[in-house]
Amino acid sequence: MAEGNGAERLVAGRYRLLRRLGAGGMGRVWLAYDQILDCEVALKELALPIGIPEEQLGARIARARVEARNAARLRSHPHVATVYDVVEENGLPWIVMGFVPGAKDLAELVRDHGPLSPADTARIGVAVLDALTAGHRAGILHRDVKPANILLTGPGAQTPGGAAGGHVLLTDYGISLQPDSGEPRLTTTSGFIGTPGFLAPERARGVPPSPASDLFSLGATLYYAVEGSGPFDRPTPYETLTALLFEEPPPPSRAGPLGPALASLMAKDPDQRMSGDKAMRTLAGLTATPGEQPPVHRPSVPEAETTPLPEEPPASQPAPGPPPAEEGPSPAEAPPRQRHGWSAKAPSRRSWAVIAAVLLLVGAGVWAGAALLDKDPKAPKTDRVQPYGDEVGLTRELKPGNCVSASWPTERFKDPPELKIVDCKTYPDGQVLDLNATTSLDDARTNGQGVCRGLLHDTTSKMIDVQSYALVPSEAGWDNGVRNTACLIFGKTVSLYGPVGDYRKQGEQIFVENSAIGDCYNSRKIEENNYAHLLVDCNKPHELQGLGYVKAPQRLKFDSWDALYDLCVKQYGSYKSSTRDLLAWNHAEDTWNQGFRYAMCLFAMPEEGQKLPPGSVVKPPAE
Repeated sequence: MAEGNGAERLVAGRYRLLRRLGAGGMGRVWLAYDQILDCEVALKELALPIGIPEEQLGARIARARVEARNAARLRSHPHVATVYDVVEENGLPWIVMGFVPGAKDLAELVRDHGPLSPADTARIGVAVLDALTAGHRAGILHRDVKPANILLTGPGAQTPGGAAGGHVLLTDYGISLQPDSGEPRLTTTSGFIGTPGFLAPERARGVPPSPASDLFSLGATLYYAVEGSGPFDRPTPYETLTALLFEEPPPPSRAGPLGPALASLMAKDPDQRMSGDKAMRTLAGLTATPGEQPPVHRPSVPEAETTPLPEEPPASQPAPGPPPAEEGPSPAEAPPRQRHGWSAKAPSRRSWAVIAAVLLLVGAGVWAGAALLDKDPKAPKTDRVQPYGDEVGLTRELKPGNCVSASWPTERFKDPPELKIVDCKTYPDGQVLDLNATTSLDDARTNGQGVCRGLLHDTTSKMIDVQSYALVPSEAGWDNGVRNTACLIFGKTVSLYGPVGDYRKQGEQIFVENSAIGDCYNSRKIEENNYAHLLVDCNKPHELQGLGYVKAPQRLKFDSWDALYDLCVKQYGSYKSSTRDLLAWNHAEDTWNQGFRYAMCLFAMPEEGQKLPPGSVVKPPAE
């Protein structure tokens, strides 16, 4: 899935970046051209915060090398994404992986086309479990199985609602672990890494990972695939954690015979969880449609890029290496226990003490990769109709608040872009802010851009380097009841880095790219000389307020703090006094180098920890 165009940058003197394919908490993935072998590859860039301490930098680099080494050990497996090499650029590692054209991750497929059938879900489960089992036999745990880490290629990636015939690849061994390997434990300061909603409960409590932990994540992932929403989806990370620890998932309505297997895979107690061998037998028996015989297990075959997903899923591939960590007994061998039900159970009073302790352990940073899914049952669905045309590629109507990634066929804003609906926290290119109902398609085409420009003017006038855009229905969309022009806002040069306008929530981290004049913030220290800006209510005491923006000359470097401060004083010096000061704030060096050369000028108290009184002090700057 393309998320904007990357700069024409050469990595390791060999790989020319073409465009960004995706981004997440662990890094960014780029489509690149290998100038030596004359082919396209995928390059994973490590995500490193500015000013990261040297010891943390070393841990991140070690993590990348472990990812490459572990994935390379499984490269012959047909359901593991191929890793070719690790190269260095400016002292940092980039992982070179095989590029699979037309691939979609499972999260994207379900978002675009809706839930899968139980048989197709089971088929995907067989392939992923086959890869996990091969890793477990080699002593490698994945630790982050989730829909976004499962790629579907071939027909399954393009067919609405279907995955049969497509090839399945498990990706991102970036947080994988070899138990008792003697290598450093690659974790965050909270003690573990993972994605909320798909993380095993014992991992949230700080228990060391095991093969059973991967099986729980697989069960939650398959639940998402067949139901269209995650088993523990809640509005906030804290509510998600509470549900993960103390509640059963809602009873599945679409899973059919797959339901009992999902319940057993997602047992809270790892000792009561379905074993990998039984899960393989169960899922394999569910891949057949009614009246067919269950497929026979066959050995895995090499060449992941060219092998289609077999009608008869492969058995777990035997691999040399240390024996896997001990799994819990299969349900048949386990001692008597309560049945796995689907009834939701609220935590008791005593449970809240456990929640509080776990929240202190987790910390805020672990949840950066959480995927928030659109679950509005009233959202218009157009099934196979593309409401905005083939170029745009969406199969359902956009609604206010949707965030999108965009791939522009030529220059930005000239021709309609290819759009994908994405999580608003994953560096979106644009966001839908309004809809305009029109009486005719001709009116929408003639006046749409002007109408959207007017509707979004209040938001665009307070931001920098953004532009409104009108997405008009296609003729097929209009004929199928799509009567609204979607009014979007896009970053002109780089991604928005998050939601904009009223879709931002108080307490969320805001970046220069999605900030607005008049915003009020409190700051939170992340690292030395590196602060996060959290959006707060201006009617309450606050530390900072955005006055406006300055554009840096081409010669100015990203870290020219004094020069940026001077630019802010020149533009907004009327706010500066003996009791009030100004600050210059820019965000990321990579966006700076891509042409986003703007800094926000902030009004602040001179002493750290002091707060501005309630109310806005912003007035229009002098002409």
